[in-house]
Amino acid sequence: MTFPSSLYLHVPFCVRRCLYCDFYVLPLGDGPPAKRLREFRSLKHHRYLQALDAELAALPENFQPSTLYIGGGTPTEMGVGELQKLFSSLKRHVDFSQVKEFCCEANPGTLDKEMAALLVEQGVTRVSLGVQSFADPMLQALGRIHNQQDAFDAVGFLREAGVKNLSVDLLFALPDPGPRDLEVNLEAIRKLNPEHVSWYSLEFEQGTAFTEMRDQGFLQEPDEESTAAEYAEIRKGLSERGFNQYELFSFSKSGFECRHNINYWRGGEYYGVGPSAHSHVDGKRWSNLSDLSAYIKRHCQGEGSCISEAEELSSTAKARELLMTQLRLLAGVNTDDFHQLSGHRIEDLLGPSLQVWQDAGWVQLKNQTLKLLPEAYLISDSLFREFV
Repeated sequence: MTFPSSLYLHVPFCVRRCLYCDFYVLPLGDGPPAKRLREFRSLKHHRYLQALDAELAALPENFQPSTLYIGGGTPTEMGVGELQKLFSSLKRHVDFSQVKEFCCEANPGTLDKEMAALLVEQGVTRVSLGVQSFADPMLQALGRIHNQQDAFDAVGFLREAGVKNLSVDLLFALPDPGPRDLEVNLEAIRKLNPEHVSWYSLEFEQGTAFTEMRDQGFLQEPDEESTAAEYAEIRKGLSERGFNQYELFSFSKSGFECRHNINYWRGGEYYGVGPSAHSHVDGKRWSNLSDLSAYIKRHCQGEGSCISEAEELSSTAKARELLMTQLRLLAGVNTDDFHQLSGHRIEDLLGPSLQVWQDAGWVQLKNQTLKLLPEAYLISDSLFREFV
């Protein structure tokens, strides 16, 4: 049996839910972190850590991932002692000997010197900092708990602790941006000089406060023209600051591409642990229940499986999905390698659409490599939905 090369661990806690967020998270309070942690620590965190330990113990004994990723939610929402217990569980049940990248997400407003030092002490090699914007009015509009200074302070804590691989997460295509927001964000990137930037387009997901506000006319979703113009400025601005775009929304200094995410995009397999986490192993995919109470009962009290959905894709469906995820990488897809890996030819999978996409200037097939062209970067999801 071959094992996946990645492990994802989901921490479902946040101080509060941001207005655009549709992830499975449990907001635990609105107050300052110290006060909030005194009031809410213990019960939910303790039971979550017990259940997580049980799920980690059930992983195959010979599992040796090359990448680890702790995400959320907000892992740094937990106290230092609780996060220490999480790391202890990981190291007790997972063989770290082959790990090349160990990433943990963090948010400004929940990170201090002690927390930053703990991450480094526990072997975290990469931190993904969820800033979303450096413009204070926009941060308030998004429902974030931090301001620009908090973000700068968080980067300072991480650098002082010894973090040498820092990623900053930002959003664009936001409703009602200020006239200088993009300039503010690019200038902050210049000053902070992270090794990686993930700059995602905001999606109005069903069930979020933003979507409800848009539908009721309280805010306006940006039009396609302004979104495309902003995206072009982001790509240009980051290029001028020494970043290479290697994926639709990912930019890095040389050698600092996110290995964990590249494994996803190349169709690699992975285990996911924690409520709502997804796994892809031996051609099968499943997801855990998005319900902390049920997750705890299943793992701590043995009340059945914590899996909520599972599927096994056909060979053709798996090949189509693999093609779409690989096309997210700007280097494109080698047709011969793809055929060898999937057993299917790209020309057969795409059929007449391949020529349509080429004629429209959306893809290029050259030297046995199929790649998206810049004109298709922002519409790629609509193209991919035809095939997955």
